[in-house]
Amino acid sequence: MIHSFWRSLLASALISVSVTLHAQSPVFTDIPKDSPILPAVLYLQEKGIVQAAASFNPNGKLTRAQAVKIIVAPLVSPEELKKITSSQFSDVPSDQWYMPYAEAARSLGIVDSAPNFKPSANVTKAAFIKMLLSSKKINAASTYSEFTLPLSTDIADAKAWYYPVMRYALSASLTAVSQDGMLTPNKEITRGEMALLTYRLAMYKEGRRTQALLSQTETEIANVLQMLDSKSIEQAEWASARSIITVRGALTARPQEPLVKGAVKIAEGFQSLVEGYKAGVAGDLDLVLVLAKAAYASGDKAITFAPGLSTIATQMQAIAKNMADQARQTKASPAQ
Repeated sequence: MIHSFWRSLLASALISVSVTLHAQSPVFTDIPKDSPILPAVLYLQEKGIVQAAASFNPNGKLTRAQAVKIIVAPLVSPEELKKITSSQFSDVPSDQWYMPYAEAARSLGIVDSAPNFKPSANVTKAAFIKMLLSSKKINAASTYSEFTLPLSTDIADAKAWYYPVMRYALSASLTAVSQDGMLTPNKEITRGEMALLTYRLAMYKEGRRTQALLSQTETEIANVLQMLDSKSIEQAEWASARSIITVRGALTARPQEPLVKGAVKIAEGFQSLVEGYKAGVAGDLDLVLVLAKAAYASGDKAITFAPGLSTIATQMQAIAKNMADQARQTKASPAQ
């Protein structure tokens, strides 16, 4: 079991993620007070993105019409929306409430200028995140573009349109892998999930998701060890890739934070261990030694940046030393 090696260490350095809410903000009757969705919905209400109401319907599927209203509302004033009297989309009548939002989204490049808008179609996770990032002028394709490793069972092709979108979503802690190892880019999301995604991106842009990213990195490193123990090399590679992306996101948000820089080295070290394990299975013992040495050095750098990471760094170095010792023993005593 990996210790919670940064959960408490970073707490004093982080800005609180709490949102100041007006006293008159209602508690939605269909969202439990202890639900993680509630702060997200109240945040959207504070920003004027959703209207005060007795219910929110968090489990209802999100349509494209609803999605563009949520995304466009903070960007375009009511006065500007009133000036939009028609849409270029063939399936968006001028008398529909969503017409100005759909047309504004098209003109802003948030949605494609295709002949049809499909206002009643449900929105997938990747599609909503893509619209959300476009509205913030975030170019997911050029962010961490050097990183093209498979991320999960359902995101293995770096050429898929949703790959850079989900890569950025991991780096900003918008989403995480499910228990069955999926990132579900094609899942139709609910209104509650929409609120969480929107809220988390806002918090990340304000530097308030670093703790979540480090916790996700820790979880992925635990997944790496579990997958290696069960000899599931491919799954270990995916978990390692996710740990690198999440910790890179934390580094982008807090580039001078020693604990974050140390965490980067921990994630890189475990990535070397995974590749070393893979090289060992392939019989490339010289590469095993190189990668084990790299993992050990990453542990030293992690401790230099953040001495509080010594427990996990030492654990990683012990695995690296054992890997190198086994490789040297095998080289010295080749099978007859």
